[in-house]
Amino acid sequence: MKPCNISVHDQLANLPFTPSPMTSIKLNELELDLRRRLSPVLDSGVQLTVVGTIESTNAQLKTEAVTSNQTLLLAHEQTAGVGRRGSPWQSPPAGNLYLSYCVHSDRPLNELSLWSLGVTVAVANALERELSLECKIKWPNDLYLQGMKVGGVLLETVNLPGDDVAVVIGVGLNIASHPDPTLLQRPVTCISKHTDKSVDLSMAAAVVSVALVDMCRLSHASLQAWLTSSWPSRDLLLNQPVLVPTLGEGLVIARGLSHDGGLQVEFAGKIRTVYAGEVSLGHVDTQ
Repeated sequence: MKPCNISVHDQLANLPFTPSPMTSIKLNELELDLRRRLSPVLDSGVQLTVVGTIESTNAQLKTEAVTSNQTLLLAHEQTAGVGRRGSPWQSPPAGNLYLSYCVHSDRPLNELSLWSLGVTVAVANALERELSLECKIKWPNDLYLQGMKVGGVLLETVNLPGDDVAVVIGVGLNIASHPDPTLLQRPVTCISKHTDKSVDLSMAAAVVSVALVDMCRLSHASLQAWLTSSWPSRDLLLNQPVLVPTLGEGLVIARGLSHDGGLQVEFAGKIRTVYAGEVSLGHVDTQ
């Protein structure tokens, strides 16, 4: 498979990005610009929908899963965005990225479980390539810049007729603004604070869309090999003491990713694998 890579360096200017209200004219301009940037992806069979306000991009694609194979959905604002474990994802109309992708698959769930990790690495790689941002990942799918959360990935599935499933992958990125860290009780940031390049919503959506589509087209073996080689340099928790309530009291040290996507930890002299639940590094939680 040849990736649909898009270079956007020549489209960036050293000007700050200032979000503004999304009128119908601006929404149409956003969609036209995004379609231009994504022409290789759209030519390969992917569909694109851009909306102003929606409850949740993931929820919408789940509702329309049967007819939404290879569909990208971008919203300027979400009124009921959701993060991991059902936590609210603040999604104001402030120039941030709220994007979901639906694709049908006949792969078993144990293979699809790696997709969330794969998308998170793909997005981190894209941000580094296009904006020279060193993104770290807090297992399983939170994106961090300089110890502050900047985004996250949410993967959900819907059973389809037969043995196929619809995989819906949502990506949220703080581009131009971020929630109040005092309200969230953890440090958060936005991309615009870490680069002097202009980062508009269309550019960010194009880069993330390509990362999503390309990752979903990898074979399982290729994805496993890629995660094995790419994860260690992105791993925020690697060799750090972490809190894992399900293991009880005692020192727990994060030891990297297992072959099937779990978090390996050292506890009571043994290596154990965590697949779900809260894992925190001080203030860094999994919301």
